[in-house]
Amino acid sequence: MLKNPLTLVLLTMLFIGCSKSESTNPTIIPEEILSDAKEISSFKIALGNEEYTAIIRNDSVLYTFPATTVLTALEPVITFSEKAEIDPASGEAVDFTNPVKYTVTAEDESKKEYMAVLDKYDSEKEIKWVSFDVSGSYSSGIYAQNPADIDTLYYTFTYADITDLQAEIEVSEGATVEPDPAGISDYSSPVKYTVTGADGTTNEVFVWAKNWPLKQVKIDGFVYNEFDEVTLGGDITFEVNELTPYQDSIQVRLFSELESFDLDIKSINEETKEITATLPDSYTNNRFALEVSIASDNTDESDGFRLLNGKLNFKEVMTPYNNGNPIPIETVIWPGHYLDIFVYLKDDAVDDHEFFLLKDGIYYEMTVKQTFNNFITTGIRVEMPDLPDILPEGGTDYKLVIRNAEGEETFDLTNGEGNKINVVLAQAPEVNSLSTYTVQKDGTFKIMGENLLVGPIIGYTNSSILSDRSSIRLSDAQGSSYYIYSDTVDANGNLVIDLSSRSYMPSGSYGIFFSSNVKLFSEVATGLTVTVTQLPSEHPSLEVSNAKLYGNNHASLPKQILLTFNENIDNYNIKSIVTGREETVVIENYFFYPTTVLTGTLTDDEYGLTLRDRDGYVVVEDNGVDYRIYFTLQMEF
Repeated sequence: MLKNPLTLVLLTMLFIGCSKSESTNPTIIPEEILSDAKEISSFKIALGNEEYTAIIRNDSVLYTFPATTVLTALEPVITFSEKAEIDPASGEAVDFTNPVKYTVTAEDESKKEYMAVLDKYDSEKEIKWVSFDVSGSYSSGIYAQNPADIDTLYYTFTYADITDLQAEIEVSEGATVEPDPAGISDYSSPVKYTVTGADGTTNEVFVWAKNWPLKQVKIDGFVYNEFDEVTLGGDITFEVNELTPYQDSIQVRLFSELESFDLDIKSINEETKEITATLPDSYTNNRFALEVSIASDNTDESDGFRLLNGKLNFKEVMTPYNNGNPIPIETVIWPGHYLDIFVYLKDDAVDDHEFFLLKDGIYYEMTVKQTFNNFITTGIRVEMPDLPDILPEGGTDYKLVIRNAEGEETFDLTNGEGNKINVVLAQAPEVNSLSTYTVQKDGTFKIMGENLLVGPIIGYTNSSILSDRSSIRLSDAQGSSYYIYSDTVDANGNLVIDLSSRSYMPSGSYGIFFSSNVKLFSEVATGLTVTVTQLPSEHPSLEVSNAKLYGNNHASLPKQILLTFNENIDNYNIKSIVTGREETVVIENYFFYPTTVLTGTLTDDEYGLTLRDRDGYVVVEDNGVDYRIYFTLQMEF
């Protein structure tokens, strides 16, 4: 607290003095602010009775006028910011052929530029409609589509001739079209029309005509003998799934592997979709089919069927099968061979025909053995003729002749592959010699000579005349015979005899008797002898050097076997001795000596079997391996 009054008075006076000094300063006047507004808010152009308002977007003024608008002297009425100025001025005539720059200057002298782009649509140059004069046919063109949005106008018809159409074409007002539609008739492929607008610009449009797509034509299936009874020049009727009403547009072709005919169409039935066509006045019997066309790209082929009222026709000699595999006949044996021939002939007409081989003007009649239906063809089994007194030459130049009351037809004798068949005539066999006169019982040798095997035989034969194999009979001194059959010859025609083809063949000497596979020829006693030897030892060194069978009346060793080896057998395990036909005698009990083995007395059955077949073997084990040591017993009485 201030205690001095004078001090309080002085302070008060000082405060008052200061306040008076501040209130005497001069007043400050604010500065005037100028507008910076410089926007175009409206841009309108009046043409005749129409007013067009342009679009203002950022610093652009945009508008597209009708194609006929003249842009060289437009007078736009422009609304822009207050206190601003614009250049060119509102209402001033301006050439807008090219973009025009407008400058708006604000009150504060700041500026903004606008680019006015005024354009016009191209001249119309479209095809408005196309009209075709097609009697009795419906068409549709640019239905529910804007022609300006497509480059091709499609028109579809019902069975129209799109190669012979007349069109009227209307284009945009003021436009022209080329070429003149009056000079165009074929619209099966696109026709290009060029439409030129009033301003000289052009537009290319394709006009294309098509028929409504037909269903893919299908011919109903045929039974193979459906037309058997239709005569030459007769009518056949068949169904399809699709037809056009224009008979002239339908084509029917009859064809086989030999011939082709365009058939006359007698009538069509749209309701039942049936076609009636006329067969030709002549044809060669064959497997035929129909080709039906209802449009250039719409065809179908039928199943095969046979026509049998024309010229007689032979197809082929049937290919037989061996275990499911086809084997074409290349050679036919005369006599005894059967040929299954396929002929285009009615089944019930076979008895009215005769069948021959023909060579050098001579006919050799074949015998019909049986017939069988092969659907399209008739199968006829014929037997080769009997051998004539004077044999012709064989070869592939034989002809097949089929004869009936009306005449005969001659054909090449061919197989299923179209190759000519070689005719081989059987001739009497001649045996001259053997390739070897000693052979192991599992070996082969050859009978040397001529006509030893006539063949090969493919297909069927008269088994009483012809077999597929020749044979030899091996006869021993005791009167036993062993037959071996063979269908194998070498390049020189020598017959190969394989002894291993027999499960049982004792060693020994045999006289040879030969029989041809042509059974017309008798067995030939050749006068030749072959010796069949036992098999060699399987062991690398051990052999049976001597083998004896003692007779049942022997004084000391009746009905016993003694085997002598070429070396000491103490280190070998003698497991068994096997003898007898079909190896039926097995002996496992015997006496051992350093180089010999002696059996006990054989039973009467064992002795009898061994006596009849004296071939045998010893089973010897050496270092864990079994070996057969073969022998042939010699009798000791």
